[in-house]
Amino acid sequence: MPDEPIDVQKWFIDQPPSPEHTYELALVLGGTVSAGCYTAGALDFLIEALDIWSAAKDRNDPRAPTHNLAIRVIAGTSGGGVNAAIAARALAYKFPPVTRGTSASLSETGNPFYDTWVNRLGLPALLDTSDLRAGKVQSILNGAPLENAARRLVSFTGPAAQRPYIGVPSRQEPLRLILTFTNLEGVPYRTPFQDTLGETFVDHADYGRFAVKYPDAPMPALRPDEFALGFDTGNSTGRRLANEIDWDTFTHFALATAAFPIGFPPRQLARPTEQYRYRVVAPPPDDTGSSEIVAIEPDWDLLFGTGKPRPTDYQFLAVDGGATDNEPIGLARTALCGVGNRNPRDPRRANRGVLLVDPFAGEAGMAAPSPDDLLATASGVLNSLMQQTRYDTADLVLAVDPNVFSRFMISAQREGLVGTKAIATGGLGAFIGFACRAFMRHDYLLGRANCQAVLQNFFVLSPENPIMQGCWREEALQLNSVERDGRQYLRLIPLLDDVAVPESLDPWPKGALDPSIYKSAIEQRWKAIVTAELRGLWWGKVLGWLGGLFSEGQVADFLLRKMDDALAEWDLNR
Repeated sequence: MPDEPIDVQKWFIDQPPSPEHTYELALVLGGTVSAGCYTAGALDFLIEALDIWSAAKDRNDPRAPTHNLAIRVIAGTSGGGVNAAIAARALAYKFPPVTRGTSASLSETGNPFYDTWVNRLGLPALLDTSDLRAGKVQSILNGAPLENAARRLVSFTGPAAQRPYIGVPSRQEPLRLILTFTNLEGVPYRTPFQDTLGETFVDHADYGRFAVKYPDAPMPALRPDEFALGFDTGNSTGRRLANEIDWDTFTHFALATAAFPIGFPPRQLARPTEQYRYRVVAPPPDDTGSSEIVAIEPDWDLLFGTGKPRPTDYQFLAVDGGATDNEPIGLARTALCGVGNRNPRDPRRANRGVLLVDPFAGEAGMAAPSPDDLLATASGVLNSLMQQTRYDTADLVLAVDPNVFSRFMISAQREGLVGTKAIATGGLGAFIGFACRAFMRHDYLLGRANCQAVLQNFFVLSPENPIMQGCWREEALQLNSVERDGRQYLRLIPLLDDVAVPESLDPWPKGALDPSIYKSAIEQRWKAIVTAELRGLWWGKVLGWLGGLFSEGQVADFLLRKMDDALAEWDLNR
């Protein structure tokens, strides 16, 4: 039987009106590698600020305005996807914020953001060779530390937390999570031209949707293309939600979004085949300026074989979402307003917006390939592919436009430096943070400080906005009014009590890393990779060839020089 037509209007265009006095927010967490610690710190501060404000409203504190903020969507890729996964789990429980006053010697703080990034992801474990003992090579680095961190995450628990700013409780809408990943097999689509002609393209930029049902929350209305992720099975009747998965299954998607190609192991994923019917495109407008949003159907015969029955589940291999979409702004934005629509931008009317957290926003790295140097050319190709997936120019223009109040950005800033050079974890393609815990801790605290600055000065609306009217008492106005360009604004998230105190940083961790301590571990890992059984792996021959060209000592010396160069460039050397 033919498939039922997709109701594009219902699932992709129509959006319910925002509740009264409520600003709806989507968080977009970009790709990071080890700089994910920065994003983790920004989220830690954001959650602390929202918790303090919620508690102040509950006790009718006159300093607390009574409007609402609702986090409807968190979209993430790569390290940002890991942080999105941490948030999905952690928001069910209370946990302590980590500030500069938190001892740096603690191996466990009870804060899942800090413990995952600063305490559990380090280069010694990533260089361990235990994953190579079976004679198979999946990646340059050992993926077991990521798997161990994921297992710790999904078992995280604590005192239950009631957070009214998650989802939209008034219309029983859950928090929605979007994780991007790169589908190595891809999903084919065929566009017919005539009766016998057509063009086929294969889409590798993939993503998964998840609806998070928190304890005691009402049964959510689910989309047909999303998984349900809960903290209890089904509901009080014992009925399971459609497409419900457990947290262990969810970890496969979290690991896939962060599976840096070749650096970390790819991940095998499975999902209902039906979910791939829920993809749409917006063709260019016609002469009248209108455009009909249409659903696109995969080429099932090409995907599964001509004439073969369509399986219930589709299985595929996936790697880092950053390889194809490092900033999933479009997915988050349209989740708020619908495909083909836009969020109001005027400070007097804005009621929905996107907050992008990206430590790398700023000056982009430029490669200088040479026509006579194979390695330089290869580096240039890799750099161009990475840069091309980072941003759409229009997204950046809106994020930095001071007159747009539906798009905001938290980016790394320190002592006049912006972007990669402002963070300690930026060197060596942002892998160097794994080599030094002090680098990760510094950038975690920087993420907190930069989030505070954005909430304090930029994340604001006009007092004339209906969201704000009637919600502010005099004491709240005195504490949270912001003047910008001669105009008065009000903070969307007031800064009260602990989060009103200026955040402080650890000193710049100059001299905290001696790369030579990793020489032996690098040599052992490279030797184990080259000598492992590589039969059946397409890139095994390449590794064997490279192994014949470079000894483990040469490889270690090369990497240590690169680390020393990065330390010098970032003023982190001894």
